[in-house]
Amino acid sequence: MSGLKRNTVFARLAAIAVFSMALGMALPAAAQHKANENDMEVPTNDMKIVEAGQAWFGRRCSFCHGTGGHGAKGPCLSCGVFKYTGNTNNEIYVIIAAGVPKTLGGTMGAFGTTMNQDEILSVITFLRWEEKRRIAAGEIPDPYKNKNEEPMVFPKSN
Repeated sequence: MSGLKRNTVFARLAAIAVFSMALGMALPAAAQHKANENDMEVPTNDMKIVEAGQAWFGRRCSFCHGTGGHGAKGPCLSCGVFKYTGNTNNEIYVIIAAGVPKTLGGTMGAFGTTMNQDEILSVITFLRWEEKRRIAAGEIPDPYKNKNEEPMVFPKSN
């Protein structure tokens, strides 16, 4: 999907969301993925993009990160926790595009010159879809479930 076409689609979805909220209706939140209100949204409900991302992941990422991003030589990417960044789509995009240099403890090269923006976004969409599937199947804990809870406080022992 071209950048202009994607921007038009997102603009229409935003207009529908605003209109729906004005009417007091809610859109299905589970259809898309955003780590927080300032994060880039990826269309985890668009199987065409998910499948394209899965294919790109298989070609460019699975050697180090395993099938489905479950981890291998490189860390798990479908577990909801990222070793070198926070858990936002924006930060994951930067890591894929720029890589993780050895000075930061990583060995991942940059893919921003060999994959275009849509290809990188499709990989992120696939990873979020796979993360959602794994949470629903009980394979991994939900990293978003207790996000706003207060940390547990243990009494001091005597």
